[in-house]
Parts: sequence; C-alpha cells; structure tokens
Amino acid sequence: EAELKALTHAVLKRLKQRQLEGLLHAVESRGGARTPCLLLPAKADSRVGQHWYPLPMLLCKVFRWPDLRHCSEVKRLCCCESYSKAHPELVCCNPHHLSRLCELESPPPPYTRYPMDFLKPS
Repeated sequence: EAELKALTHAVLKRLKQRQLEGLLHAVESRGGARTPCLLLPAKADSRVGQHWYPLPMLLCKVFRWPDLRHCSEVKRLCCCESYSKAHPELVCCNPHHLSRLCELESPPPPYTRYPMDFLKPS
C-alpha cells in the first residue's frame, strides 16, 4: 500500500499543471463531465515491488477501483480521443476514459444440443 502511494505520488509529480487540472476535473466529476485525455508515455516506469502496473491501470486503481487486479479487467471507452491511437508512444491515463468489465456472478445456463426440444409436445 505504501509503495503504491509512493508510485502514484511520483507519477503525479511528473504531470504538468494543465494535465493535473484535467485529472482533477475528471476525478471530481466522477466521469460526469467530458474531460480531456491525459496522455503520458506508454513505457513509463510504474513498478511496485514485483508488480508492474501500466499507468492507466495504476490511476484507475487509485482513483476508481482499488480492487482492480489486472489490465484485462478494463476497456477503453470509444469517447476517448486516443482510442484510435494516433500516437502509439502515448497512452491515455484518464481513469474515466476506461470502463470496468463485469464478471459473471454465476456461470451461464447449460446449453443443449437441441435447443428447441422444450417446445415439442410431449
């Protein structure tokens, strides 16, 4: 927890004033306002102990979902301007430009080989 806090502090210190204001606006509005992309280098160092966090996941973990475990649990929203990846060396780290994928609470019902069998008269 302390290492995560220190890493987040180091990332925030690297942001410019305008980027910090955009992040603050995104976090305060909780995604309710249209906020700009927060473009940061994709290869930035974000290591906590043995774990390496991509910057978008790090900021989502800090500002939105503390229980986030893996970057496969989130998906970029199409409203994000960097969605088309005009600059592949930069990645949007706005935590409100990502959506969390839902996990199924229970497995789907079993499938039958003949799905219309229940409609046949007995």
